[in-house]
Amino acid sequence: MKYVTTVLAAIALLAIVIFSIQNLEAIDVSFLVWSMSISKVIVIIGAYLLGMISGWGLLELTKRAMQ
Repeated sequence: MKYVTTVLAAIALLAIVIFSIQNLEAIDVSFLVWSMSISKVIVIIGAYLLGMISGWGLLELTKRAMQ
């Protein structure tokens, strides 16, 4: 079982590396008066992490409301 987990982790890491290499170009990000040029992969990963954090927070609020 440990071998399968190691292989799956290596495949996931390889996929992340390939994704990062293919999305290195810079894009312009603007919000209200704030604007900056940043790598596309950072924008995608940042949006994913913010979604995870907000989803976790919503889940925790729902759990507390049910108690």
